[in-house]
Amino acid sequence: MGKRANGEGSVFPYKEGWAGYVWVTTPEGKRTRKWAYGKTREETHAKWLKLHELANKGPVPTKHPTVAAYLTRWLDEVIKPNREPTTYAGYEALVRLYMIPGLGKKRLDKLTVRDVQTWLNILPTLCTCCDQQKDLKRPEAKRCCSKGKCCKSYPSRGTIASIRRILRSAIGQAVREELISKNVVALTTLPSGSKSSKKRKHDTWSVDEARRFLEHLRAVEEPLYAAFVLTLVLGLRRGGRSSA
Repeated sequence: MGKRANGEGSVFPYKEGWAGYVWVTTPEGKRTRKWAYGKTREETHAKWLKLHELANKGPVPTKHPTVAAYLTRWLDEVIKPNREPTTYAGYEALVRLYMIPGLGKKRLDKLTVRDVQTWLNILPTLCTCCDQQKDLKRPEAKRCCSKGKCCKSYPSRGTIASIRRILRSAIGQAVREELISKNVVALTTLPSGSKSSKKRKHDTWSVDEARRFLEHLRAVEEPLYAAFVLTLVLGLRRGGRSSA
């Protein structure tokens, strides 16, 4: 019963199941063993064959970060040194407020198309004030959701599209670094719309809307307040020139 079948290589009984290993080269150039486990010989052998195939194609990572850890490193090492400060500020805010709370605990190599699609489908239904507990930083008199009076501040379709685009870019970098084999975000579909999209006929903010947004950021002591000011000023100027 414990004898390995022909062609199974390093697959053997282990505790209450089976185990196998393949010698691989990591992205850092180190030679080490990567293990596969299963409840049956057939299951373990199938995993072993896939692992062997990956090892023949190139470097194989043996340790995988969480999505939160990877996104944090991606922002610091890829975006911050190579993009404009306002771009970094926008990316960082969406990663911190949406991606890490929603997907951050997932292991990068275990993230699936279904995980991302389910999360994207939920985003249009989440009041950002409730979900991000913004009321905790507001004066008592200005609180709404924490008092049971939801302000229904749903993210717009444009915001959700930006979230998906930025996450797709980050996961694409992970593929290029050979940490994972495919970009699961690229295989998802953008939700058809958010609840807030019914209230707006356009995505462009008026000057008054921009002012209220900045007043809110200042009230909650948003650390990237200055970057948002610069982003909005530049955007309003471009809009002003185009309408002239």
